[in-house]
Amino acid sequence: MNINIAIADDQKLFRKGMAALIGSFENMSLVFEAGNGLELLELCDSCEEKPDIVLLDLSMPEMNGLDALKILKEKHPSIRVVILSSHEVESFILATIQAGANGYLAKNAEPEEVELTIREVFKNDFYFTLPMLEIMRKGLVKKTNQIKLEEDNLTPREKEVLQLICKQLNSNEIAEKLFLSNRTVEGHRNNLLLKTGSRNTAGLVLYALKHKIFDLDTLSK
Repeated sequence: MNINIAIADDQKLFRKGMAALIGSFENMSLVFEAGNGLELLELCDSCEEKPDIVLLDLSMPEMNGLDALKILKEKHPSIRVVILSSHEVESFILATIQAGANGYLAKNAEPEEVELTIREVFKNDFYFTLPMLEIMRKGLVKKTNQIKLEEDNLTPREKEVLQLICKQLNSNEIAEKLFLSNRTVEGHRNNLLLKTGSRNTAGLVLYALKHKIFDLDTLSK
């Protein structure tokens, strides 16, 4: 299956380099490039062939990436967004995920990591490297030290499904592991989204980190 990609970044040289890189990946097509958030939103509204995934820079003129992300997720919720940034700061990462981002890529990432992130986001709705999850966890520890968390209201089965989601298993893999039907797993996933108030699967991972429902050490095993 072909994956349609759009890139939004105000640095033309970087944008063209990313476009060439996307063109080298099998079964991926670049549908358009945008130089700022406003242009991205206009193109998403007007183009016949919508992107499956947008690679979105945070620092852009006219409309920054975070504001564009919030509007894009309201108008086109099925479009997945991978944030491109040179700032691996907890507050940036947490803010983008809470706004609906599906993944996060450092601008100095290796080409192999770019390809892997795109494919995993397309397949599983989100993708984070272990170092990125650790950065998120540290940012959440700072926040939760200041604000007392409410007790979560998830069932044991929902927590089990959530733990497997955090291990980046898709619905088919979770169904096989727990001896459930795919439809049942999707039902649990939808309940998790509703109960946690998450915008997408990446938000569920953030919730699980915040409530210490899974341990990062288990992901490396």
